Amino acid sequence: MTFVNLIGRVVSFDPKESDNGVKYTDLRVSVMRPYKNYDGNYDTDYFRVALFEQNHKRAQDYFRKGMGIAIKGRLEVSKWIDDQDKNRTNVNIIAEHVIFLPREIEEYSADLNS
Repeated sequence: MTFVNLIGRVVSFDPKESDNGVKYTDLRVSVMRPYKNYDGNYDTDYFRVALFEQNHKRAQDYFRKGMGIAIKGRLEVSKWIDDQDKNRTNVNIIAEHVIFLPREIEEYSADLNS
């Protein structure tokens, strides 16, 4: 099993429903890289994370754009054949545990990046 840990900020958290009726949250998270690029700036990566069951409910009840979160999850590969009969794959992040970061940490990290 492949594990992933992310610490970042909520970009969006859209409620969705799968083809077989399972409700989930399509979470988008921005994660700042811990080092500067050649121009002296920090780059940001964006990830999509699927939240199910209690994590889905908590996201819809408590998330707000820009809040800091930490996510422990796993990677899952999905495969399908597209309309042109080509094999396609996608790597998905499935959240297993979500932690809300305290506002003090959010303010501290914002000061570091100023």
